[in-house]
Amino acid sequence: MKNKIYILLIAVIFVIYTGCNKNAANSDNNSASYKVGIAVINNHPALLEIEKGIIDELKAQNMNVLIDSQNANNDANIINAIASKFATDKKDLSIGIATPTAVALANSIKDRPVLFATVNDPIGAGLVDSLDKGKNNVTGLSDALPIKEHLKIYHSIYPFKKLGFIYNGAERNSITMLKITQEVCKEMGIELLPITIYSSVEVNMAAESLVSRVDAFYVVTDNTLVSGLTALITAASNNNIPIFSEDYTSAVNGGVLYAVGFDYYKAGRKTGKMAVEILKGKKPDEMPVTFMKYPDESLMIIDMDRAKALNIEIPKALITENTKIIENNKIK
Repeated sequence: MKNKIYILLIAVIFVIYTGCNKNAANSDNNSASYKVGIAVINNHPALLEIEKGIIDELKAQNMNVLIDSQNANNDANIINAIASKFATDKKDLSIGIATPTAVALANSIKDRPVLFATVNDPIGAGLVDSLDKGKNNVTGLSDALPIKEHLKIYHSIYPFKKLGFIYNGAERNSITMLKITQEVCKEMGIELLPITIYSSVEVNMAAESLVSRVDAFYVVTDNTLVSGLTALITAASNNNIPIFSEDYTSAVNGGVLYAVGFDYYKAGRKTGKMAVEILKGKKPDEMPVTFMKYPDESLMIIDMDRAKALNIEIPKALITENTKIIENNKIK
């Protein structure tokens, strides 16, 4: 009886796992020169842009690769299963998009290169010991945010005194960003009101508990919060509270007053260039952690409909060639 139950469980896990699988390749031929595994934590638009950028860069460089792309759908068990699969398959390179997948790959794979993409705090996550070079078989790209500079911009638009901050307490990135935000807010004389969630369905409850106590919300690149952002937008709109966000991709449908974030497709292309170097023989421990730091690697979006509803005037100096405007529910 125990054996039958065990076999049934394995079958169920296999069905769930294979349902998250997506394959893409330069060649339909299984004799590709390189086997590359890409693990994505969930279907967040920014993460999928990174994945697309990586694949496009590999194609542009005419790398003969067979790409095994897996999406974990925010499930820790699936994340670990993907990491084990890549280790067993002996991928020539495994790429983890976002911290949980990158950490799982680094923990499971010790004898082949691992590349992380858009990990906010790679040292805190234990992926590297220094930003100057990789650690053993691991290196990658960080999307550490200039939180202090951005909060000053947001405060110039709307001088909030109490700032709501919703985050997943299980995400290392989010804990790091919370600590930095706390320090900056203390320096600026702003009261930060953080609240912890552990799934996107909790966003609505967290938002509703804060709307009577804050005069603005701050959204960082927390995958769980962004997945449930619609609930936050609804709560904030119903209570005339502006939202400022570090996640550009989730702001394109409106509801966020001002968002500034990295161009994650370009982040993918940048990660792809590192992947090419590794596949051509460069060792990860010889490669420093790469950052998104140039002006043309950032994008901004302003919701003028929300600004009008909130009676907030956006400084003209903040509108640049990299800024998109939402007006009358349309992007221009």
